[in-house]
Amino acid sequence: MKKTKVRLGNRPVGEGEPVFIICEGGVTNYGELELAKRQVDAAYNARADIIKFQAAKTENLISKKVAKRLEKEMGYDWFARVKYKELTFDELRELARYVATGNWPFFATAHEEEALDFIDKKLNQPFFKIGSGESHNYEFLKNVGSRGKPIIISFGLQSDKEIIKAIKTLESVGAKDIIVLHTTTLYPTPYDIAALPRMLHLKELTGYPVGISDHTVGWHVVLGAVALGAAVVEKHLTFGKSDTRSLDNAGALLPDEFSEMVKQIRDLEKSLKDIPEKERQKLLAVGRDWAGQSLIAKKDLPAGTVLKRSMITFKRPARGGLEPEHLERVLGKKVKKKIESDEQILKKYLSN
Repeated sequence: MKKTKVRLGNRPVGEGEPVFIICEGGVTNYGELELAKRQVDAAYNARADIIKFQAAKTENLISKKVAKRLEKEMGYDWFARVKYKELTFDELRELARYVATGNWPFFATAHEEEALDFIDKKLNQPFFKIGSGESHNYEFLKNVGSRGKPIIISFGLQSDKEIIKAIKTLESVGAKDIIVLHTTTLYPTPYDIAALPRMLHLKELTGYPVGISDHTVGWHVVLGAVALGAAVVEKHLTFGKSDTRSLDNAGALLPDEFSEMVKQIRDLEKSLKDIPEKERQKLLAVGRDWAGQSLIAKKDLPAGTVLKRSMITFKRPARGGLEPEHLERVLGKKVKKKIESDEQILKKYLSN
C-alpha cells in the first residue's frame, strides 16, 4: 500500500503539504563548532525547515590502513582528509543545544553505528537520515529501521534491485515512515545527469514520498524537482564555494542564495495549487477587462444604420462593451442612437 505522507517531528510531509526544506550543513564547517553555529544562524534566517549535520567517528567509518594504501591512487589520504572535519560528540552536543534555541530539533546523518546510538539516545533525534554511502549496508539499515522513528534515505549509488532490498530491509524491522530522496553522488553534479525523472521513478518503485538531495550548481534543478512533486529538498550551505576543503562547496549555496531558494520554493508552491473555476474566473475578470476586446465602430454609425460586418472591428479594452462573441447577434440590427467612430457598440444603442 502506497504512503502519501510521513510525519517528521511536528510536520506532516508529503502530498498536499509544504515542501520540507533541509539545509545541509554537511562538512562545510570543516569541524569548526563556531562555523557550524553560523550555519545554524544562516539556515534559520533563510527560513529553512531544519538544518542537518554529519555525525561519525572517522575511525569507525574509514579504514586508516586502506586509506593509506590507496593514497597515491586516490590522490589523497581519505582518512586524513575526513578526520579533521569531524565534529566530536561533545561538539555535536553543544551544537544540539544551540539548534534548540531556535526551537529546532537536532538533525544529523549518522554514518556509523556509534554515532547512530549517540544521536538517537543522547540527543533524542526525532527522525533519521541515511546517506547514499550507507543505503546498501543492510545491517546498518536494520539498526536504523528498528529504532521506531521516521527515516529519510538517499539513493545516489544504488541499483533498483538494491533500492527495493533496502526498503524491504527497513520495513522488515518495523520502519513504517520512510521518505526517499533521489540524488547523484557527484560533486558538483552535471545537469545532464541530474535525471529528475528518476525521482518519480523512485516514487513508483518504493511507494513512499520522494524528494531530492541536490548537488548541482545553483538551485534551478531544485525548483524543477519541486514542480515535479518533491516533498523534501536538501541543499548544501557554504560560506565559500571555491574552498577546496570540501567537495560539497561547488554545488552549495551561500546564505543569501539559500534564502532566495527558499523564497522561490514557497512562491512556486503557491503557483502549483489549483484554483476552483468560479474563483479563477473572478480573478481573471480584472485582466479580461483591459486585455479582452469589444465590438468597435469602424466609422460613424448614424441612427438608422443597419449593422454590417464591414462596419465593425475589435479593440481593447473589453470593459463595458460587447465581447467578440456577440458579433453574429448584432449583425442586421438597427442603430437607435449615433455611435461615433472608434467607440464601443453597446447593446443599448441597438434595436431589439
